[in-house]
Amino acid sequence: MKNVDKILKKLAEQQGISMLGQFRKYPAWKILISTILSARANDKATIPVTHELFKKYKSLKALANANPNVVKKIIKRTVYYNQKTKYIISTAKKILKDYNGKVPKDLDELMKLPGVGHKVGCCVLVYAFNIPEIPIDTHVAVVSNRIGWTKETDPKKIWKDLKNKIPKKYWLIVNELFVVHGQTICIKRKPLCYKCPIKKYCSYYYKVYKKN
Repeated sequence: MKNVDKILKKLAEQQGISMLGQFRKYPAWKILISTILSARANDKATIPVTHELFKKYKSLKALANANPNVVKKIIKRTVYYNQKTKYIISTAKKILKDYNGKVPKDLDELMKLPGVGHKVGCCVLVYAFNIPEIPIDTHVAVVSNRIGWTKETDPKKIWKDLKNKIPKKYWLIVNELFVVHGQTICIKRKPLCYKCPIKKYCSYYYKVYKKN
């Protein structure tokens, strides 16, 4: 696809790292639980909650046997904490029972776990196992639409568009780069186009600022 190399290179020059990027050193089960907790929540809320949860529960078995009320109290600062409490405890139990305590490396198998949808599964493949995928979250959707790589709004359709247009060698870095860019510059409500390093390649920028 035209300019894909230039765009990703420019984004890679930006300083910053996503929440999941910070957690790459974690074992796979912690990355999985962190990703479930991050759903529809901002990093400022999720990061301290995640650290506190893993300080309390140092193994998957400990989390599987956790008191839901204690877990709920720890993660209450994030959104949907009641449902997420059920998800993370149930997921821990299912991994121990059905997968011998090991997080599966297959997207379909991951999506059998409570609280794991397509995006969470793709994130686990990328950040826990370095398996090429393109997780589609809000930031990826916004950035890819603005630069003209997709016109879709449905995450599955965006995912298909990007996988068809972006060479596989870049799949491991797309989510990280777009998340950081979306959090710092290509903000959903009010993008900071004046400081964007890829504005000359961006359809949105030319449509909004260069039309006159």
